[in-house]
Formats: sequence, C-alpha cells, structure tokens
Amino acid sequence: MRCDGPLDETYYLMRLRQLLLCCLLTAFTGLLSSQAFAAVVPGVVSKSGAKLQVGALEWVAGNQDADFPTAHDAPWSWQPLAKPNLKKQRNGVWLRFSLDSASANSGRWYLSVKWPVLDAVRMRLFYPAKGEWGPLMRAGDYIPKRDQPLAVHNLVFPLELRGDERAVVYMQVQAHELMALPLSIYDETGFAAEKIIDVAMISLFFGGMLVILLYNSSLFVFTRDTTYLLYVLYLLSALFYVLTITGFGQLFLWPDTPVFTRRFYALSAALCFFTPLLFASRFLKVRSYGGWPWLVTWVLMGYWAVVILVTLFAPSLGRYLMAEPVALVHCVLTMAAVINLWLRGNGSAKLFTIAWSTLLIATVVHLLALEGLLPLNALTLHGQLIGMFAEFVLLSMALAQRINQERDRRVLAQQSLLQASEALAHEREQRLQAQQQALAAQVRANEALEVRVYERTRALEDAKRGLELVNEQLTRLSVTDALTQLSNRGHFDLMIDEEIRRAQRTETPLSVLLLDIDHFKQVNDTYGHPFGDDCLRLVADTLRQYGQRAGDVVARYGGEEFVMALPGMNSHEAREQAERIRAAVAVLRPVHGEKRLELTISIGVATLQPPANCTPTQLLAATDTALYRAKHNGRNQVAVAKPDELFEPSVS
Repeated sequence: MRCDGPLDETYYLMRLRQLLLCCLLTAFTGLLSSQAFAAVVPGVVSKSGAKLQVGALEWVAGNQDADFPTAHDAPWSWQPLAKPNLKKQRNGVWLRFSLDSASANSGRWYLSVKWPVLDAVRMRLFYPAKGEWGPLMRAGDYIPKRDQPLAVHNLVFPLELRGDERAVVYMQVQAHELMALPLSIYDETGFAAEKIIDVAMISLFFGGMLVILLYNSSLFVFTRDTTYLLYVLYLLSALFYVLTITGFGQLFLWPDTPVFTRRFYALSAALCFFTPLLFASRFLKVRSYGGWPWLVTWVLMGYWAVVILVTLFAPSLGRYLMAEPVALVHCVLTMAAVINLWLRGNGSAKLFTIAWSTLLIATVVHLLALEGLLPLNALTLHGQLIGMFAEFVLLSMALAQRINQERDRRVLAQQSLLQASEALAHEREQRLQAQQQALAAQVRANEALEVRVYERTRALEDAKRGLELVNEQLTRLSVTDALTQLSNRGHFDLMIDEEIRRAQRTETPLSVLLLDIDHFKQVNDTYGHPFGDDCLRLVADTLRQYGQRAGDVVARYGGEEFVMALPGMNSHEAREQAERIRAAVAVLRPVHGEKRLELTISIGVATLQPPANCTPTQLLAATDTALYRAKHNGRNQVAVAKPDELFEPSVS
C-alpha cells in the first residue's frame, strides 16, 4: 500500500465520518438508555425502581483503622452525602445507607460502583433484626480480581435480602485519586441489561479505536513519517487510559497485579496529556511558529514528563504535583495555542482545533464533575469516551487531509517538473543542432591542438627531467664536502638538531664523535697540500665504513676534523666504535714517493641520554672538550665527555 497509490483518502474520509456518526449516535443512545432506568435517591442511584427502598446515603471521613462493628456502634458524626464526589480523601471515608425489602420478593441485588479506579472498597451488610453481619467483600485497584466478589469491570457487590428484611450497607472506601462514588443498585435483570449495554458501548469504542490504530500504524510503516508514530503512541495512551477507568484492563489484562494497577490511573492520565503534546508539536510544526505556543507546549511537556516519572518511581510524591488543577489549565492553554496557530495561517490547525475541542470539552466536563463542580452522572463520567473517540476520528481525517495536500503538492511539483523538462528538451534539441554544425570544425581543431599539445608536453617533460637532474646535483653539492664526498658542516648542523629532537621524542641515546688527525699540519707542511688532501680522502673512506647504519651521519667538520652522529648508541657502545675507528686509521699507510707514513687520529666522544637535555652547541662543545683531553693526554686515543661537561637538568 502506498499513500499516493491504491489508498483513496476521500473514500477513507467518508468512511470515517460515517463511523463517527454511527458511534456517536450509539454512544448517546447507550448513555440515555442508561439514564432511563435511574431513580435518584439522595446519594444513591437505584435501578430497581420502587421494588427496593433505599435510604439516604451518609458518610464520615477518616477512621481508616476501624472495623465494621465499630463503624456501626461508634458515635461518629455521620453526614448526608448530597453529591457522589468527595474530591480527595487521603484517609478514606465510611459510607452507609439502609435497604428495606418490605415490598420486594426475596432475591439477589447488586451494588455497583462505576468508578473502578478506587484503591479499595470494603463492604458488609448488617441485619439489625438478627444482629448479624454478612460476609466481608472487597474490590478495587488494590484487590486482585480473584479476591473480588464478581469478575466484572466495575466494582460490584452482591446483596442478599429476603422478603420483608431490612439491612444496612457499610462501606469503607480508600483512594489516592479523586474519590467519585457513582453508586447504583440493580436487580438481577437490570444488572444483566446494564452489563450488556456497558460491554456493547466499550466494545464499540475499542473496535473503532482499533481500526484507527491499525490504519495509522500501517501509514507509519509505509511512509516512515514520525507524525504517524506519535499519533499511534497517543492512541495507545488513550486506550491504556480507557482500559483503566472502565475496569476492563484490570479485568482482562492485569487482573492480579495490584502493585502496578494502583499506579495505572495516574500514569495513563499523564500519558494522555503528554503524548498529544508530542503529536501536536510535530503535526502542527509548532516550533517553526515560535512564540508563546511553543513555550507553553514545552513547559507542559516537561511538567507531564515529571508527573510520569514521579508516578513510576515515587508515587507517594504525586500529591504535591496538583495534577488535576494543572490538567484544567492544560486544556485551556493548549486550546488557545491551537487556535492561535489557526489564526496565524496553519492549514492543519483548523481541523485539529475542531478535533481537539471535542476531547478538551469532554475532559473539562469530566474533571469538573470529579471536582464536584458539575453533577456526576453517566454523561459526565463516561462522556469523555465520546469526546475521545470523536477526536481521534477527526484527527485521522486531518492526517488523511494532509496526505491529500501532500499528494496535490507532489502532483503540482511533478507537473512543473514535466513542463520544465519539455522546455529543456526543446532547448537541448536546438543546442544539439548548433553543436552538430560546429562539431566537424571542433574535431579538426582538436586534432591540431592535440599534436601541438603532444609536442609541447614532450618538450616540457624533457626540460623537467633536465631541471630535476640539475636540482639533484645542486642539492647533493650543497650538502657534500667536495674533497671527501662526505656531508659538509652545514648539513651536519641541520641533522644534529633534528637527531637531538628525535632522541628526546623516542627516549633513545645519541652519541657524537669529533675526530682530528694528529700532526696533520706537519704533513701538509712537509709533503704538500695535495698529499694532505689524499690523506683526508683516505681517512674519510675509513670513517664512511663505520657510519653506514640508517640515521648515521659522517661529515667533514673543517680542516682535518671530522664529526659523526650515531643515533641509538649509548656511551659505552660509542666508545667501542671510536676505538675501532682509531685502530682502523692507525693501520693506514699512505705512500709519498718511496716513503710510507703513519696516520693517527684522536677522538672525543659525548653521549646524550634522555631524559637529560642539551642543545647542539652544548653537545658539540662537550665533544670538543673530550677531543682536547685526548690530544692533551698524548693523541691517538679516545676520550669520553664527563656528564658535568654536557647536560642541563631536564625541563620536563
């Protein structure tokens, strides 16, 4: 199924309107027919007409630890109950009223409390003529269904009365929420008829809601539009709420979990305020309009999120949140915000306002009835379901209308695109004709250009290769000593600075050798500079053999001095390497004429051992000091720099 394909939104909207009308007529008929049985007695509604005389309903607050005999005998201040709503009574209440079957036949009667979210209701019959008590019966959120007198969705207590018998009903009621007490008494026939009407109405409600839920779930699956997901969450929250307040949830889904059931009314109500805000902010794009509607939306969302968390994890603190007054304020503010968006040109806000107003009006009436500001009857107690169902049908129509609008926009966009494509095709055809006319000339020009480009490219490549060769030679000459073909001093100065940084970074030693040919000035003075140059080249070749590791640097430092950088060698290894070099030079025998000369070399060694730190100047100065000591001690030897001649304290 696709939203713009087989799905006919117009047909769907028509079916939704028919479904809404049918359900509303049926619901109103059910409520009115339910009222037709009623014969109001102060505080108690009797559905059995004149067959059973029901006395006035009286109540007293507190005394939650008292038992039934105490309630009968104690001199409490019983007061008439004029309205079946007591707001919040944290310590519970006691109720009593009399039943007189003087004009009735023997049989079973049923006392029904049509507010199944009460925490606990305990009831016993007292028979004054016999001075006896009937069995204790319990019902409510805190009581598992298996322990209640009847497995029905309301709180129902069977009443056993014989002909010409009088009894007094005593009830203890406890509730953390608003205490509504819509009491009704039925005979067996009336109870069966009332149960059929209740089940039929609720089944109709859930059936319609299920259709809407499945439809919008399928839309989310196929469109991946988050709006439909939020709407489905809103629907699920509403179903959760209705299952709670009607008692069908405890009857069928969670019959034996009173620990959770006692929180479900507050939780489901909070979800029914929280999830529509999520849906509305997305559907109406409230954020894009900004202003106070956006602020109100987020403040209310934050408040209901807190209520949900408190209900789940700290329900005892819920009394401090004043949820009922805030709920009334919520209804007024959200309606004002939606109307504001409507007036500001939001196309979806019109139908949304109509849809939401049905539920908000029904919710306000429901809350006012629970607060005692309106009469509590079948219409004010359950009329919220009618408003809720009407709202969801209208919201589904609004969503379907949005699908139509989006489809129309896509059709217009496709038509505009088609027209633009046709114009582009015509223009392209004209350009193609012009291009074909110029193509032959362009091909010839390209061929000639390719020949010229090829010739120029070859010339440039030849010139580039020559330039690279020259640059390579210049680079090599700039770092190479012309006489010995070793690195020159400038290159060594650059490399030693880099090697010191690498040694500090890798925490590996770095040794430097400074080498000086002994009595070289006499060689030059005696045999001439050409022979001296031969000796320098001979020593350079020897040094090169001992500096072939990766990273080793061998350079002529000036005159008869050479320098070597040996990364990774500690002081001991560097001294041994220096001894090997000294020995290798000592066996050299350069020939001048018929005379063989002996050459010796003095070597100074200094080692940088991280984390110690020094500069290149300090390292070379220490090496030079060690070389001077080798010269002073007789030449042809190796001297190692002392630590105090080299290092500064580490700054790390």
